[in-house]
Amino acid sequence: MACEIIEHRIKNFRALTLTNGEYSLTILPEKGSDIISLRDEKTDTEFLWESPNGLCSDATTYEGGWQECFPTGGPAINYRGAQMPQDGEVQSLAWDVIATTQDRDEVSITLRVKTIKSPFMLTKKITLRTGTGMVEIDETAVNQGAEPLPLLWGHHIVFGGNFLNDACKIDSASKKIISSALPENVLTGQFEQNISGVWPLIKNKSGELIDISEVSPASCGTADLLFLKDFEDGWLAITNREKKVGIAYLFDPAIHPAIWMWQMYGGGAGYPWFGRAYALGLQPFTGMPDPHADNIDAVAGLPIVAAGAAHTTRLRFLLFRGLKGVGRISRDGVIVPRI
Repeated sequence: MACEIIEHRIKNFRALTLTNGEYSLTILPEKGSDIISLRDEKTDTEFLWESPNGLCSDATTYEGGWQECFPTGGPAINYRGAQMPQDGEVQSLAWDVIATTQDRDEVSITLRVKTIKSPFMLTKKITLRTGTGMVEIDETAVNQGAEPLPLLWGHHIVFGGNFLNDACKIDSASKKIISSALPENVLTGQFEQNISGVWPLIKNKSGELIDISEVSPASCGTADLLFLKDFEDGWLAITNREKKVGIAYLFDPAIHPAIWMWQMYGGGAGYPWFGRAYALGLQPFTGMPDPHADNIDAVAGLPIVAAGAAHTTRLRFLLFRGLKGVGRISRDGVIVPRI
């Protein structure tokens, strides 16, 4: 089937749907370039979560889905004198569509945004081709300032829809897990702060080893934040073993050394979820946040972009069918099934 870009409107936002007839994604350029839908059309599977509030007309309201976090991610933090909101500034800015490509074999969209609180120009190209479930995202951030600047840059991808349930399993080339503790997770979190484990096992507050590669049901009533580190190779996948559909990540661990794992398995007491969230975030980032840091320069291990220099990233996401798990993935995207 031929590729195409369909332009439409959702609420008061311009929407662009890229499709190759089998897979599709829908992006809202004016709302942070949010991807609000990622679908396998053949199996009628929606991969992304929609929050209890859904998509609102307010561009600052979190609807779920997939956000760009730049130049910071995680909690609000001081960035060289500017107070960055949670998950950075570009997720609430309007991006410009500067180019599109559309023919039978390939569709792409190129977007650009100039930051306000920091001196960056960020360009993103998303490509989808016929006959494959591969979504390619190529990005360049240019530091237009006169001083070197740090980046805690990532993609806030959250799964839900009719894809996520307790038949899902995560496969990963990670070797290490580190726990964190968000304020809203204190009452319903399984793990203490700064506990580490060897993938996929980590001890809970009772000292039991928990296999976090197995997705829990909503009835579990827990909420936790974990970080996957020390990747032997740059891949990760999550598969629904009942539906035999999934999505794999291909990335460079030197650029994205951490996958943030946001488990919302029916927990999260009080605002904003009040126990209503069943979702799983698997989020590639250039580093890890520091809950004790009051400014960006106190967060260790972040890439630094020199004045006038560019930092480039490439992420690939491969939607697949017919498998119950992933053993490994080659760098050109060939999946070896898990036995």
